[in-house]
Amino acid sequence: MRSGVAATVVVLAALLGAGGEVAAGPISLELTPHRAIYDMSLATTKLGGGVTGASGAMTYKFGDSCDGWTVENKTVLTFAYSDGAPVATTWDFVTWESKDGLHYRFRVRSTRDGVVNEEIDGVANLDGLGKGGVAKFSLPEPKTMRLPKGTLFPTEHTIRLLEAAEKGGHSIERILFDGTGTDGPFDVNAVIGKVNPANANNGLEADPVISPALLSAPSWPMQMAFYLRGSKDAAPDYEVALRYYLNGVADEVLQSFGSFSLKGHLQKLEVLPRPDC
Repeated sequence: MRSGVAATVVVLAALLGAGGEVAAGPISLELTPHRAIYDMSLATTKLGGGVTGASGAMTYKFGDSCDGWTVENKTVLTFAYSDGAPVATTWDFVTWESKDGLHYRFRVRSTRDGVVNEEIDGVANLDGLGKGGVAKFSLPEPKTMRLPKGTLFPTEHTIRLLEAAEKGGHSIERILFDGTGTDGPFDVNAVIGKVNPANANNGLEADPVISPALLSAPSWPMQMAFYLRGSKDAAPDYEVALRYYLNGVADEVLQSFGSFSLKGHLQKLEVLPRPDC
């Protein structure tokens, strides 16, 4: 499966489903560099689906490099199966994205019981906002892929999604390239729920390992369905539900992969320093 962890993932909107239009151009949001750790566990599983248990942790680090945004995501999970021994997996995802949304570098490495089973490395560039571009993979093998008009990279996708939410939008559909697989970009359909006002989550804010300043912003529940572009399958490859705060922090994460789903509970959240640019 292509990982949905890039869940904490992300889109540049031109049209809002029920909320009007968001103009391209300079952004007004201020994403906050932060580190979040989520406790991961099995939420649901279907009878005969194979997966009977899952546990682990996901560490997500979002940084500012002056000229771009950086993401370091590490997920460690142990899966239990109905027909075999438990399997230990790791998934590392490292990216850099320019602040104009036009340039992107990505690296993925996954292991299964300590053995590397996938490595992806490459770069992608767009010809301009709202235009197409090219992705070039160096791993697992050299490959060049055209990106269609309207493609967005992950942080730009997140920014536009949050801008849509702040403007009262209810849904958004865009093309996302995140580099988590070599099959191509996704069509992402996002539904935006009712706003939660600032300082609405007092329970989490009272936790001593949760930075209250990061949860003081307005937030929205969101549901995103990811379809591999060009697929004829009516069902999405995977779905992600979460609550996004206006500063880019996410909690209440739920990743659904058809036969099973994983939930992420926020365990630790801290502000990271901004660089002196």
